[in-house]
Amino acid sequence: MSPRIDAGLHVSRLIFLALAFFAVAASAAPLAVPQAAHDRASIDFARADALVDLKSALSPYRAPAGPESDGSSWFMMTAANQSVRPVTRILLAGEPPNAALRFFPLRARPAIRQIASSDAEVGVESARAYGRHAWRVTIPPATSVALAIRLQTADAQPSVMAWTEPAIISHIRQLAVFMAAVEGLIGAAMLVTAGLAFMTGHAAPRWAALTLLAIFFTRLSDTGVLDAGWGTAVGGPYGMSAMIVGLALAAGLRLADIVVPVDDFLPDARRWLGWALMGIVGLSVLSFLGLPGAALLTEIAVLAGTAAITAYLVHRGRLGVQAARVAAPSAAVFSLVATAAAVAALGGFQDNPMAPALVGGFVAAGAVLLALAIAAGEGIAILPATRATVLAAPPIAAEKPAPVAAETPFSIAALQAVGASHQGVFDLDFRADAVKLSAEAASLIGFPKAPETIAHISWIARVHPEDREIYKQAVADYRGHPGTAFRVEFRVRSESGRYPWFELRATMLGDGARASRCLGLMADVTSRKESEAAAMDRTLRDALTGLGNRVALMEELDQLGGRFAEAIFALLDIDRFKSIHASLGDAGGDAVLVAVAQRLSQRFKGVAEMFRVGGDAFALIFSQGDAAGIGAELVEACSAPFQQAGRNVFAQASVGVALGRDAEDPLDLLKNAELALGQAKRQGGACARLYSRDFEAYAPEDAVALESELRRALDDKQMDVFYQPIVRLSDATVAGFEALLRWHHPTRGLVVPAEFIAHSEATGLIVALGRFALERAAQDLAQWQRFFPIEPALFVSVNLSRRQLNDATFEEHLGKLLAQSPIRPGTLKLEVTESAIGASADPKAALTRIRDLGAGLAIDDFGTGLSTLSQLKDLPFDTMKVDQSFLVRRGEPDNADGAVVLGSIVKLAQELGRTIIVEGVETERDANWLAGLGCEYGQGYFFSTPLSAADALAFIARHYRAEELREGDSVGEASSAASSPPGVDGQA
Repeated sequence: MSPRIDAGLHVSRLIFLALAFFAVAASAAPLAVPQAAHDRASIDFARADALVDLKSALSPYRAPAGPESDGSSWFMMTAANQSVRPVTRILLAGEPPNAALRFFPLRARPAIRQIASSDAEVGVESARAYGRHAWRVTIPPATSVALAIRLQTADAQPSVMAWTEPAIISHIRQLAVFMAAVEGLIGAAMLVTAGLAFMTGHAAPRWAALTLLAIFFTRLSDTGVLDAGWGTAVGGPYGMSAMIVGLALAAGLRLADIVVPVDDFLPDARRWLGWALMGIVGLSVLSFLGLPGAALLTEIAVLAGTAAITAYLVHRGRLGVQAARVAAPSAAVFSLVATAAAVAALGGFQDNPMAPALVGGFVAAGAVLLALAIAAGEGIAILPATRATVLAAPPIAAEKPAPVAAETPFSIAALQAVGASHQGVFDLDFRADAVKLSAEAASLIGFPKAPETIAHISWIARVHPEDREIYKQAVADYRGHPGTAFRVEFRVRSESGRYPWFELRATMLGDGARASRCLGLMADVTSRKESEAAAMDRTLRDALTGLGNRVALMEELDQLGGRFAEAIFALLDIDRFKSIHASLGDAGGDAVLVAVAQRLSQRFKGVAEMFRVGGDAFALIFSQGDAAGIGAELVEACSAPFQQAGRNVFAQASVGVALGRDAEDPLDLLKNAELALGQAKRQGGACARLYSRDFEAYAPEDAVALESELRRALDDKQMDVFYQPIVRLSDATVAGFEALLRWHHPTRGLVVPAEFIAHSEATGLIVALGRFALERAAQDLAQWQRFFPIEPALFVSVNLSRRQLNDATFEEHLGKLLAQSPIRPGTLKLEVTESAIGASADPKAALTRIRDLGAGLAIDDFGTGLSTLSQLKDLPFDTMKVDQSFLVRRGEPDNADGAVVLGSIVKLAQELGRTIIVEGVETERDANWLAGLGCEYGQGYFFSTPLSAADALAFIARHYRAEELREGDSVGEASSAASSPPGVDGQA
């Protein structure tokens, strides 16, 4: 690589890193983002809409590095995932309004060149399976992120479409099938008119064929198929499309003049028509060259020209010209198509992704009508009745032979027209149980000459085994409906042994309740079926490597059948691929993946089926072999370095191997291989491990089952609240409690929060669990305050999670709870961690509203997060809880630095008017040390373990009685008992 290219790559990396940095800064510091970004609401990627237009959320952004060299522009937006699971959207640039109707034509179609995220947890990757410039963005649950999007050929307010992955797969699949059908109809109509032109030598079908040829290429250009060719290098894709549609108009004008000559209408009209044709052709060429305004004028000419042709034909038809009456419907359809295309270009269909396809459908209809009109104009609208008589099977003895009509030039021309359209006549006689094929049909199948008769049973035997039932069922069903036309597709064995696809369009004939004959046309549709199969195959192929994807893998495993037990399944994952990707960038990372796929394909070609099942994961299915040897060979295949950008890149891999006989089904086999792969990763990577049942111990917990059990636990009242006392260090009296959730699992016993709180936070169940804890704590606190009127009143602290704080209904629920509960204001305290505060958009306002409702507020684990003194001063907390890590542990010498830090925190709290609670008090020495520092409250196992509600009530009763005795000072023994360590009572 030359120094110039290397420097260019280096500069590109620096620009990308700078953009990513500013994207992160934009999400972290509001002043760094343009004001317009704040004025726009974030887009929830988890919403139910299959397609979301991000146009309203995009704001222009000027990168500090200056404008991009390719003229692309950056836009900022805020995307969110308010659901409890990761959400994925496919981003594609939308067509800008008036793209094809601009004075200065666009040189390229809009495209997303790059996406940067402010959150490292947000996945951004190219999704070329859905388009050359498609991007996949995955946002974790309960996350809001700033996205920087670099758009090519972007307007001031561009359109970016965000699809759900299933929706875009379905859309692409349906669009591919629809477009194939549209192009097939236009192509068939073109071939019919071309055949008529060749057969008759008339000018009308020749110009009709040229018109349809231009329309055919117009459809291809509109779909972007021709964008990568040389035709768009000068004037861009819109210029090329304008040129082709202009030539189609010129050919259509010439065709209209031939069908209904303009000389018969106005004597001097032909001269004006000639000038118009020259002008349209000239404009078309200028459009192709990209001259400003040429494409716009061409589109206007097309809109006006199609309307003029329609008006002319309708007017001449009203004057009695039969040819005008026949041609007018097709002209009217093309006029409507031109109008609809103009409306779509102006945004009249609101960026409906199916609008171009619907326009294409009307184009196909117009093409068929044009072909029929030309055929009618040449006297070949339908097959004559004599055709059926010519091909009739010999009559049975009981039936009087029908008279055979003599061949006429008309019927001969009809047969020639059918042959020119690459179709053949299919004639099934139910009474003779025989099939007769015309010479053209026999030729399509591959017969050297038309056979006299084929027994129907022999014909069925030639139909592909997979299609026989379809064919037999269609014939049997429609035979009971004489006069009904139908269509069926099936494969027929040719003389060469191939099975080309045929389409039979036929009608059941007969006067009785059951048809006596089936007469129709057969056409070879192999090319179309192969195109459809290729489109379907693309959904099963990885766009980058060409290997099968995860869907193809599961289909292959399902099709193993009886060979499943003998199969050997290997799962390969590249070690440290994130580092490789970070070093080489997107292009370099993709190149390494392609190189790995090529090396595996060359090494195991013919031995294994290979698939790419993830970002850097590959799967291989072996029908036989030594499992341990296969794993070692896979590791060895990836051990050699790959050449990339003039340097060696090591992409060693870990491999998990599983045997089919150890699994019950494909999903079980995949799970076994993943366990083996995880074991290989745990042992340092660059090795292979064969699945063993011992690996089940390392299996991750079933998150789905845990979520189901948690929901059942709430419904079945398996959840409970325990209370750990908070004690005044000055006199060892009880001040309050911290509420802690416990789960009475039916089989596992009492489950502590550490085993389910993190999962409930990830799934969103923490909101329901938090409501339960608040309601139970308020109920118990009301009872304690009624039984023990202590001053100051007893309090209970309840943990408040990030999800609860951001829940839209939390404040309403809390207000109703506090209003209905007879507890003292401020005694139901909510403990909020520093991370939860940081996740809130406006923490001060939210916490102030909560305090105004009558709840107390405590900052939990103070000193372990990212709090600043300014935040602590401004936020309305009344209590600070200090993490136990600040305490000197049991048996360790006094830590002077720890005492200084904790003393500073206590002094800070006192000066700010906050009470302070220290967690983790486990020894008498801890309690005495904290009391000496001036700390007010302590919490820990020295005083008591978490207690059930009943035990907490007894704990209060013992300490409340001791407090009364101490206040009355009536009995010395009582004072002595009250001064004894409270930990003794707490453990009872």
